[in-house]
Amino acid sequence: MVSEDCAEWLRYARMDIDAAHQLFSNEQNPRQRPVEVILYHCQQGAEKALKAYIVQNGLFPPKSHGLQGLRLMCRQWSPQFDGSRLVGHCTFLDPFAVIVRYPYHNISLDSVHAARGINSSKRIYNFVCERLGLKKYYS
Repeated sequence: MVSEDCAEWLRYARMDIDAAHQLFSNEQNPRQRPVEVILYHCQQGAEKALKAYIVQNGLFPPKSHGLQGLRLMCRQWSPQFDGSRLVGHCTFLDPFAVIVRYPYHNISLDSVHAARGINSSKRIYNFVCERLGLKKYYS
């Protein structure tokens, strides 16, 4: 059973991931999708999921936005956080915490990046749920 604090972090993580998915799914020209906003929400959802795991294990989550650093913190309770797929998803999403929130980031992004971001954030979320003994939320 997860703590109330952990459940709240997971709820907020889902809101970010669901918002990204909704923005991506809106019937619009793929070139008009707000890819930067979608990727920001993906990163935020993954960050909050990792922080949920940290909270569940008795620590207050750090103010850091870096997914790799959070993943390394989680590793102290479960060595499975070193899995190459999880590392890859965190590596892909990490730059979107700050860079894409401001103009002149000089990163060429498109709908393929947005779809990959949504996939990565859902996989990180599901991974955390599995470590917490919860069912996968995203199929």
